[in-house]
Amino acid sequence: MFEMPEVQTLARQMNEELRGREVVASHVSEARPKFLFVSPEPAVFDQEIVGHRLAGISSEGKWIFAKLERGGNLMLGEFGGRLLLHAPWDELPRKRHWTVEFDDGTTVTLTIQMWGFVGLLSDREIAAHPYAGTLGPSPLDRSFTVEQFAHLLDSEATGKNPPIKAFLTHEANICGIGNGYLQDILFRARLSPKRKVGSLTPQEKESLHASIVATLRQAVQLGGRDTEIDLYGERGAYVPLLDKRAAGKPCPDCRTPIDKINYLGGSCYVCPNCQMVLFRRCSSLSNEAPRDTLPQTKTYADGSSRSSNRMTGKKRLTPSFAGRAPASPIARRAAQA
Repeated sequence: MFEMPEVQTLARQMNEELRGREVVASHVSEARPKFLFVSPEPAVFDQEIVGHRLAGISSEGKWIFAKLERGGNLMLGEFGGRLLLHAPWDELPRKRHWTVEFDDGTTVTLTIQMWGFVGLLSDREIAAHPYAGTLGPSPLDRSFTVEQFAHLLDSEATGKNPPIKAFLTHEANICGIGNGYLQDILFRARLSPKRKVGSLTPQEKESLHASIVATLRQAVQLGGRDTEIDLYGERGAYVPLLDKRAAGKPCPDCRTPIDKINYLGGSCYVCPNCQMVLFRRCSSLSNEAPRDTLPQTKTYADGSSRSSNRMTGKKRLTPSFAGRAPASPIARRAAQA
């Protein structure tokens, strides 16, 4: 499934290629998956989108918004699969669930895996949407400070006090994080997905905030994960530290074999030494703060850095990444309505 880095990459590429283009044909396949939701119904959608010109494409969280010159928005989101741009002479994929053709002869095809949403909505309808209209703060916005993050955690701790996995992957809390990037975020913060948000110390909240921002920023710079493809069919360059390929292999820091656990409807990959030890120490919700296990980083003249884990003493070399994450300030549509 696409998460913030992949969606930002797709939206940026769509804006570069399709801004100003007019839709001349659209077809939602009758053989589409059951959980591809189209609004309005496909026959009406195909009719209504023709003649619209795309004024600009942006993203927020896991959602892509294409502003239409004559009013309204084309909205895509919460999906995985392939969203591909084709030249006029390209052969289109045999399996595709939505095909849209533009006035310059280019075509975009969408092939859904699992589920997704495609729709034509007004600004008011987006603001009232149960998912796209209730997005929490973007973790790459400047306004997403440690103080704001701590306040969000504290608010949840006094209520449901959910596990940190449930909190981070709920887009009404923070938008754009799914189970994929969650693994690296929690590993870098040395936290178990089972930790309750109310058990986090101030230092852990700060470390988790830094891990969220650093992980997502690096992934955006690299065009998303190497398991997903962009608008041109190219794979991203971000290689996750922990995913299904890491199960049973040595931890990048302490060399302990990585465990795969099933938790809250999905697989999690954890180091039982770097992450789960702290979970066992804190599961009683005592006032004792876990010892600091954050990597201590030294930056060298060539831009590379070497981090050392205080728990294990192991070191690893981290390459530097030039450039900055593409900016994506998206005005909340509820405020515009």
